[in-house]
Amino acid sequence: MSDQAPLLKVIANARPDLQTDTEHVLHLPELCPMTQNPKPGSTLTLKYRAGANLLELFSLDAYIDAFVGHPVVRDMEFFVQTVAEDAANALAQEVTAVAEVRYNRLRQGQRIVVVALGK
Repeated sequence: MSDQAPLLKVIANARPDLQTDTEHVLHLPELCPMTQNPKPGSTLTLKYRAGANLLELFSLDAYIDAFVGHPVVRDMEFFVQTVAEDAANALAQEVTAVAEVRYNRLRQGQRIVVVALGK
């Protein structure tokens, strides 16, 4: 669990009896002030089958913003793993995180996929 995990809130699912697949598509801010990475257009998608709870939208934005300038963002794989695990733990169920990351000063991007089970 990251230091930012307490920022991540859930809300009750009003219709847990209905199969609901949820995707949150987050446009990533510039997380590293030194490299100014990731570049605009980078996204992080969180996917899960809604159970008793859903991720709360405003807290999800605040949670991601809390990583700006944090050492974990020096390694985008670690950042995506951390977000996936925190979200899965908050929901107590499996979450898939898919990052499409573009970088400054590189002619490449990254697609990172992490599946976290939640506790």
